Amino acid sequence: MIYITGATGHIGNNTLRAFIQEKTPCELLLRKISPAIEDLNVTYHIGDIFSHEFLDQHLKPNDTLIHCAGVIDLTKRLRNESDLVNIEGTYKIVDYCTLHQIRLVYVSSVDAINKPKNTDPILEPTFFDLSKIKSHYAKSKALGTAYVLDKLNQGLLEGAIVYPAAVIGPHDYKPSAAGKEIMKAYRKPILPYIKGGYNFIDVRDVAKAIYHVSVYSMDGSYILAAHEHTIKEFYQTIAKVSNRSKLIIGFPRFIAKFGAIFFKDISNVMIDAILENYHYVNDRMVQLLKINPIPFKETVRDTIEWFNQNK
Repeated sequence: MIYITGATGHIGNNTLRAFIQEKTPCELLLRKISPAIEDLNVTYHIGDIFSHEFLDQHLKPNDTLIHCAGVIDLTKRLRNESDLVNIEGTYKIVDYCTLHQIRLVYVSSVDAINKPKNTDPILEPTFFDLSKIKSHYAKSKALGTAYVLDKLNQGLLEGAIVYPAAVIGPHDYKPSAAGKEIMKAYRKPILPYIKGGYNFIDVRDVAKAIYHVSVYSMDGSYILAAHEHTIKEFYQTIAKVSNRSKLIIGFPRFIAKFGAIFFKDISNVMIDAILENYHYVNDRMVQLLKINPIPFKETVRDTIEWFNQNK
């Protein structure tokens, strides 16, 4: 059996939908139910997903566990939660899977990857240098991921790690920071931006990749990235898709250090991400997982439509 944690989140609930669409059995390990999945026909179990006693009740050797559960903290307000879930929780999941021969598919993030300052291409990481990672959230993901990677490299654990870039798309119930930004840009006539960019991917492509890795027992690491866009291009796409006129005003990079003052809706963590290298190589995703990324405009259009239909 394949089990999923974090199925109430954006990536998790879309991963569940991918399994349902393919008519592939899976079950959920949840801390609580949520609107993201309450109307879906799936078996779920409520409990402490990091408790070995709870896991003992459901998992057995040769099962697969997709670990989507994680804390995304772009505001620096959830440091304790990030540590408890992204670090300590991941350690407990890995230790359990190692002890009981459970295959683990771990959902990390490109935020955990050390990036060169120039425009050199970014590949799947083979190590993590915490001294070069700025945000506490990114460090928490790097620490958790490093533990998974170490066990995989030692042959003590079977499984894979996926590193999604900025995930956007439908069924964004929380909603995510990227989802909020799309709808903010959709509604506002004036859009100030800092010169920089990011790499975006449709959540349905992420779900499809996780499905493929899990069902077909694909090992190794996979960067899940698709579309490089500057923030200006990001806003321009939203304007075109929504057919709404926008005044898009750019600011030079040096003003980014004052970002939290001038751009109230953007945290310093988000600004750092925008200014970082975002040239991720997705060759393994495309060639091995057979993912043909959904066009960016289609993703933006579907995202706006979903939010408008689920106000």
